[in-house]
Amino acid sequence: MFFDDIPLKCFDNNKAAATYVAQEIVKACHEAVDKRGVFHWVLAGGSTPELCYRLLRNEDLPWASIHIWFGDERALAKGHPERNETMARLALLDGRTIPEHHIHSIDFSGGTEHAAHLYSAQLSHLKSLDFVLLGMGEDGHTASLFPNNPALKSEMLASAVFNSPKPPAERVSMGFDALNNHRQCIILATGESKREVMQKINHGADLPVTHIHNALWVVDQAAWPT
Repeated sequence: MFFDDIPLKCFDNNKAAATYVAQEIVKACHEAVDKRGVFHWVLAGGSTPELCYRLLRNEDLPWASIHIWFGDERALAKGHPERNETMARLALLDGRTIPEHHIHSIDFSGGTEHAAHLYSAQLSHLKSLDFVLLGMGEDGHTASLFPNNPALKSEMLASAVFNSPKPPAERVSMGFDALNNHRQCIILATGESKREVMQKINHGADLPVTHIHNALWVVDQAAWPT
C-alpha cells in the first residue's frame, strides 16, 4: 500500500486539517527566517488552502522576509476572481507588510508560453523552496499537472499547460523539478470527493500527485479511505 511508507496525518474535518497546516507554516517560516533570513513559500489554490490562509491572517509572521510563489496559475488577467493569486490576496496577503515585489505573480500578458519561461527564469535563481503547499484534485492532479497531459514530461521549472480538463484550458504550473526542490512539503487533501482517488493511490495508481517526493499528506476523515 502506498501510504504504508508515506507520512500521513488524518484529522476530524477540513478545518482541523487546515489549522494543523497553518501551524506548520508558522513554524517553518520562523525557522527559515532565523536560519537564512528568507522564507520562500509556494501557495496552492483550493478551498481548504484558502481556509488555511485565513487562519494565518492574524499571525505575527516576518512578512518582510517572505517570498510568495504560486504552484500554478490560470491564464487569466491579473486581478481576475478565478486566479489563485486573487484568492490568496483576498484571504491572506492584502494588508500584510509583505513587499509587493516579494509576491511572484505569473504574468500572462505575453501569452502562456512566455509566462512559463519567465517564471522558470525566476525560479532558477532559487537554491530551494522552503515550504511547498499542494492540493490534489479528484483525478490525482496537483498544481496544474493533470494526468496524461504533455506538461508532465516537461523539464522546465514552470511549464505551459494546454487543454486542461478543467477551465480555463491554459495555465502555467511549476514542474516536478521545482516542486520537489523543497525543504518541506505538505499535500492537503480533504473532503469526500477525494476519497476515491485516495483509495486508488493507496492501491498503487500512478498519478501526478504521487510524483511529489518527501511530502507529508494531511487529510481529513472524509477523504481518508479507512
